[in-house]
Amino acid sequence: MTLITYPTRVHFADDVMQEALHSELERAGCKAPLLIYGDDLLESDFAYRVQEGLPHKTAVQSMVFDAASDLRHLSRTAIDTGTPPDVLIAFGSARAIELARKCRYGLSQATGHRTPMYAIPGVDGLPGPCTRNLESWRAGLPSVLICDPTLTLNADCGQSWRSSVLSLVRCVESYLAQSFNPPADGMALDGLGRSLGTLPRIGDAGQRAQDLDLRRDMMAASLNASLSQEKGVGPALTLADALAHEQAGLQVPDMARLLLPEIIRRSSVNGERAEMLLKVLGRDAQRLDEAMTEVLARAPMAARLSDMGVAQSTLDQAASQAQGKAGLTLDTARDVLSSVY
Repeated sequence: MTLITYPTRVHFADDVMQEALHSELERAGCKAPLLIYGDDLLESDFAYRVQEGLPHKTAVQSMVFDAASDLRHLSRTAIDTGTPPDVLIAFGSARAIELARKCRYGLSQATGHRTPMYAIPGVDGLPGPCTRNLESWRAGLPSVLICDPTLTLNADCGQSWRSSVLSLVRCVESYLAQSFNPPADGMALDGLGRSLGTLPRIGDAGQRAQDLDLRRDMMAASLNASLSQEKGVGPALTLADALAHEQAGLQVPDMARLLLPEIIRRSSVNGERAEMLLKVLGRDAQRLDEAMTEVLARAPMAARLSDMGVAQSTLDQAASQAQGKAGLTLDTARDVLSSVY
């Protein structure tokens, strides 16, 4: 039997953020929020709009982090504060939402009370599910999710390429996962179709990145991709995460883009599912791995792991870390990594 539960309240509309945040906080009676965001958003319009959405007479605390911050260490400071927050509000990046998730877990362990967590994603969407067996996919979801495409209008083309590629890889791996979950499969197919539609619309010209219709489709694809991951994290993303863990500065979407076709090439993909993906990809009578390589080549990213600065020594370390996860054997992980190095 499969238990399918989506407990998150989702607001999705243009310019909805302030109104949605205010109404949710009023509804819950929250007066002591902890705002969690990266230091790149200090003095930004994004942060200003979040402040605008807070009800009057709110005692606000802030946790601002930089790119080098250790999130586990930083999350402990939320437990040590004199006045525990009654809601966590993470905004602007998947990393901020991941930090809020760690804070919520630590607070619940310390107090026995589960603090609500609101997430307002930026262009990179939600973080992937926890892979350390600390909390389930369901437990890692935000209590409230506010998706406002207008918040991503200033994302540059590099961020946009990575967002679309990440959504595409998540959708494909979720759909190919063997567990039975029809709603997740439907969201994966819809997210894949939207991701394919966004790739040709992301250009080098800055004005093209400001297209609100594009931003709306990217955010919808990202949301569907994240929710489809109730089926788990796939092998390409598992390997990409392992590489990023072993060597700082690597981008998961850049690596996953190379790894996904190689994973498919070495897997026993269900024939009907492969045919469905080929249909969505718009390819007839073509191998799925070849079609995926062709589609992902549209994103102007590095062609080899070595071109990204991945060290040769990192490959074995990442393969060992990924062994036993998402169906990966040590030999398969090594072979896949070597083939795209």
